[in-house]
Amino acid sequence: MRKRTVALLSAALAMPGPVWAASQWATHGEIGLVAARAATTSESGDIKLDAAHVLGRWTYSGGLAALYASSNHVTTQQDVNAHLQADLALSKHTFWFGTGRWDRSLFDGFAYQESVASGLGRFLAMTHATTLSVELGAGFRRERPELLTTNALGAVISRARQPVVDDAVVHAGAQYQHSINASTHVLDTLLVESGSSDTMTTNNLSLQVKMAKTLSLAVGLQLTNNTNPPPGSVRHTDTVMTVNLVYAFKNSKLTPSPGSGNSFSDLIGSLNMP
Repeated sequence: MRKRTVALLSAALAMPGPVWAASQWATHGEIGLVAARAATTSESGDIKLDAAHVLGRWTYSGGLAALYASSNHVTTQQDVNAHLQADLALSKHTFWFGTGRWDRSLFDGFAYQESVASGLGRFLAMTHATTLSVELGAGFRRERPELLTTNALGAVISRARQPVVDDAVVHAGAQYQHSINASTHVLDTLLVESGSSDTMTTNNLSLQVKMAKTLSLAVGLQLTNNTNPPPGSVRHTDTVMTVNLVYAFKNSKLTPSPGSGNSFSDLIGSLNMP
């Protein structure tokens, strides 16, 4: 009896535990750095990392991004944001989504902006070369305005945080991907969160040219607009242009499907374009 028990225990310990299939994962990273030393000194850099995991009818995705820029040793841009999303495929073309975002920019007049939302999405086009999807839902947003005081050089010398603003929001998004040819892809993601206190619109446009199997060069343009920034904020719209190297771990078994999500459809779709 003891020998049989020992044998069963040894067999159980030897059995492999649950393993996430590599075919269900995809990752995508970007990095860009610029430094100039002449009559003026400027430095800038950005880094992005996104990941997606498909588990049955569910797609889980998330990402982190950071951006820094300075001119003549005065910081002019410093942003950090994170986002998570879960999508459930309801049919071939329809999906339910739940998403959360957190944004921190030192120069847009908000100490932070964070939101959660849920709703329905639908693919309007799904071909080998092109995908177009839209999302519509509702959620909750929290913002912390801050009054910025700058000196003659444009450097922020003081920050005065204002009361937190809580707001119900309408969440709307659209995602477009198109493969021009085997090595050139266009990606565009639009996000709108509209509440009584402010409407934030973010659009990310990217042109990616593949240089190797997993390495691409990307030129991107990001526009972020707040219709009602705090008093003292000098800009309603922030414009960021980037030239980045992109590394993608492509997985041929991870195909575009309903549930690719507002923030990450470019990840899943671009990894599977030819």
